[in-house]
Amino acid sequence: MDTYRNLFYTPLYVAVAGGFLYDQGLDVVFSTVPDNIAATELLRSGGVDIVQTGISRSLMDLDEGKDDAPLHIAEINQRDGFLLLSRQPVESWGWKELEGSTLIPIGFTPVPWNPLRTVLINHEVDLSAIKLIKGMSAIDAINIFKKGEADYLHILHPYAQSLIDDGIGHLVASLGPELGYICYSSFAVAPAFISENSDTVQAFVNGFQKALEWIHGNKESEIADKVSSFFPNNSTGVLGRAIRQYKGQQTWPKNALIGEDGYTAMRDILIEGSLVDGRYPYQRLVRPEFARNALSK
Repeated sequence: MDTYRNLFYTPLYVAVAGGFLYDQGLDVVFSTVPDNIAATELLRSGGVDIVQTGISRSLMDLDEGKDDAPLHIAEINQRDGFLLLSRQPVESWGWKELEGSTLIPIGFTPVPWNPLRTVLINHEVDLSAIKLIKGMSAIDAINIFKKGEADYLHILHPYAQSLIDDGIGHLVASLGPELGYICYSSFAVAPAFISENSDTVQAFVNGFQKALEWIHGNKESEIADKVSSFFPNNSTGVLGRAIRQYKGQQTWPKNALIGEDGYTAMRDILIEGSLVDGRYPYQRLVRPEFARNALSK
């Protein structure tokens, strides 16, 4: 189950469309998390077994005193996948140019703003000098941007690539290279599910590892073809160009193991942004043995 359809989660779509999970004997039913429902709550209710999410949700659960916070078993992204588009074409650009502008940071979840905030602070941008349009869904944000009611848009592919190809948006920055390795997205399961279904979890991670290997062994055009059924409104050309950028900036890991340094980096970004409080250790929320086992096969 994914939380929001976009190319940032390409490894998930490849795992499903490429049959890598089915090859492990898993009968997979794939869907997207409904609006206004937390993926972690679906895990608790038993409505889903494995979800694409981030460590942020588990950290927030621990802050709230929930001892059954979801545990993370495999890494989907090792970089931030958001891009910054300008409404007007620019020949040269610097982060300080955001001061005095109107920016739409994607707001359907509080997480994306935090890495962007970190980048802005690193570049000594005065946050109070930026007018933020908050709380927008991706579709609403794109529509406002198209109308010219914002100077900048913070968005993922393929939406960014479509806007670029249409001449509506102009790429000025990509957050992935700015932040380096962070465990941005991962697969999570309920602690009880791991205890009762460890073989299923291992089979899932084995299949996902094969999907990652396939991505790194194939061209963007082949990857675009593989995931195209998930993006019926985008041409394979748009998908391929977006995938080329994501691959070029090492968005997707070569193996599913969540690194402790990536976990710590993401956790600290969330703490600095006041989204979470506790500095919970890697060992509390990550179960690395499944990815290690998958690598040994």
